[in-house]
Amino acid sequence: MVGSCTNGSYTDLQAVARVVKGQRVHPEVFFFIHPSSRTAVELLAREGLLADLIAAGVNVAEPTCGACIGFGHVPAPGTKSVRAINRNFKGRSGLAEDEVYLVSPETAAAVALKGELVDPRDLARELGLQAPPADLPDRFEQDNPMLVPPEDEEMARGMTVERGPNIQPAPIKPPLTESLRGEVLIKVGDDITTDHILPAGADIVRFRSNIPTLSDFVFFRLDEGFAARAKARGGGFIVGGENYGQGSSREHAAIAPMFLGVTGVLAKSFARIHQANLINWGLIPMTFAYPADYDVVETGDILEIPRVRDIIARGSVELIVKNVTKAREIPVRVELNERERAYILSGGKLAHTKLHPVV
Repeated sequence: MVGSCTNGSYTDLQAVARVVKGQRVHPEVFFFIHPSSRTAVELLAREGLLADLIAAGVNVAEPTCGACIGFGHVPAPGTKSVRAINRNFKGRSGLAEDEVYLVSPETAAAVALKGELVDPRDLARELGLQAPPADLPDRFEQDNPMLVPPEDEEMARGMTVERGPNIQPAPIKPPLTESLRGEVLIKVGDDITTDHILPAGADIVRFRSNIPTLSDFVFFRLDEGFAARAKARGGGFIVGGENYGQGSSREHAAIAPMFLGVTGVLAKSFARIHQANLINWGLIPMTFAYPADYDVVETGDILEIPRVRDIIARGSVELIVKNVTKAREIPVRVELNERERAYILSGGKLAHTKLHPVV
């Protein structure tokens, strides 16, 4: 597989097309691509590269996340999968016992032709190919007939958005309360990915537009009882180690915990994009001022943060989290710029936008 958001750009697929042009995909290999955009597909078609891909036996799928998140093209048990994507861990492909190898688009094309793992430079020498250069067009056409322009404001007021039963409105968090109190719902270790927080896979991803149902799968692979516990406790806190929230930048890993009532995450450090997503959905990202304090917080402990709204509104970076269960005070840092503080106080970016609409 080549594609999805990471390696499905025009230049990536252009390189694949040039490697396979005039060749045939190995009969024991199923090779498919997920372009990153409709624009990329149109460019490939206009330049004849799409025809080269199809003639070589490449299956051209739709521009989507697709197989990257285990949604379609799930490998058969006992088979190996070679993918030019950005994530790799057990179950990512949609098969619990998968064997996924991450490679470059050029390497994926070479493997597809040879039927075995091979260095694309060796294949180039064997077939007399040149390394494909990245040739960008003079301009990218942006005329997309699939986009529906908005109605004027008067007409829009009378319109009804028709939603199927599996499409629910985005939840909005209430404004930050004066103080916070809640239970530590789960304590996890280092390098927890957004897939640990909210797993991928066809059985779960189909609910991405249905946050109430999707939230039932938060931490499902690590702790099947997390969602039920969060609902029973009325929300609470998450405690993480280093690099919490790394990996795919899916904001659902912040939205779904927020829906369950999670109000903040304490961690040794955060992955940058996930930290931004937490802020955008009104969850306070707190880093331990002293990493050793991670060891004195356990699942089930009751935490309390007095006067949190006032402290954040004043722009203070330092907070004290009281571990009521252990009778300990834990200093944490909350580093927010002015805009991010406004989001947290309002209940997230969406809530802030509704309170301060652009006119």
